[in-house]
Amino acid sequence: MNFGVSAQSWEIGGAIGVSNYHGDLAYNISPKETHFSGGIFLNYNFNEYWSYRPTLSYLKISGADSNFTDYELRNLSFRNNIYELSNALEFNFKPFSNRDIHTKTTFYATAGLAIFMHKPEAFLNGEWYNLSDLATENQNYSLFQFAIPMGAGIKYALTDNLILGFETAWRKTFIDYLDDVSGEYSDVQNADGSINRFVDRSWELTSNGRPLANDGDMRGDPNLNDWYIQSIFKISYRFTPIQCPY
Repeated sequence: MNFGVSAQSWEIGGAIGVSNYHGDLAYNISPKETHFSGGIFLNYNFNEYWSYRPTLSYLKISGADSNFTDYELRNLSFRNNIYELSNALEFNFKPFSNRDIHTKTTFYATAGLAIFMHKPEAFLNGEWYNLSDLATENQNYSLFQFAIPMGAGIKYALTDNLILGFETAWRKTFIDYLDDVSGEYSDVQNADGSINRFVDRSWELTSNGRPLANDGDMRGDPNLNDWYIQSIFKISYRFTPIQCPY
């Protein structure tokens, strides 16, 4: 007779959904800036409550002052492609396994640590420009950053091995330059009097083609770091079913 329980199991899966951002160019989430997102993941289930999940994800975010009446004269905009490797723990609120005594559906919470690569870009005259190279606020920042993903979801065991789910998670970052906007205007005009086209893009909206800001004016809010968000549908296959005692 077998009186033991092998609670550990591995899963492999994929996810597809959408991503968005909250920051200096979106003080409220703008639905029109929602983009495709996806990823692949492994799940190591320690038991019916706890799992460890490494995930490789792609997320696209963007923002534009034109979405908000209060900021449209600033006229800044960006896009950013994010590649993220995260390690997270999941906690099931109900015991979740393939054992008959356990539920087939559970809500869960997740949190962890992620490292991501990003590259903010701006569009002008039919071409995308790498904003980190332009030092629009006379700044330097790394394109590799850390984040803390925090979220919740629901999962359902369609069979003993096939699991479906839905999850939404916010990423708290430690940088205010996902959108390349944070502090003060710097070098609005070049030494020869020409316009630095990416620092203050209000020149695109003025009748004389001149920018509205001066060096030292506030360009963003340096006290609030940027966030990005992901909502995904998940499907995974459990390779090693949890064994029941006899």
